[in-house]
Amino acid sequence: MLLCETIDLDLTKEVDVYENAIETIKYLQDVVASIEKRVLKGENIEGLERVQGMKRRSVTDFGLEYLSKEFGREFAYTSIEKPITIGQLVEKLSEEEVSELTKRGVIAYKSSPKIIIKR
Repeated sequence: MLLCETIDLDLTKEVDVYENAIETIKYLQDVVASIEKRVLKGENIEGLERVQGMKRRSVTDFGLEYLSKEFGREFAYTSIEKPITIGQLVEKLSEEEVSELTKRGVIAYKSSPKIIIKR
């Protein structure tokens, strides 16, 4: 829910509104995190209550041992195929090899636009 649909920019500078909003969001996130941390530690704050969150099932260490013995290790453990990371490549290859892979297009830089405040 928006608290305001539009801002009369004749009265304010957009950059000031943007910068203040960012600072306010960070401040409010810190306030929420602080209060949540206090309640989760057991502090009684009127109007807030700690309740059981959503339950998720997981296999216990005992369960992994049991499944491995009964059905085999391949059954109990899965291997997820995922691409090698740049950090892993850098650990395995020399700086020159990484540079060559970059030149060949095997490694590329990604970026996404972001907004900065210029003064």
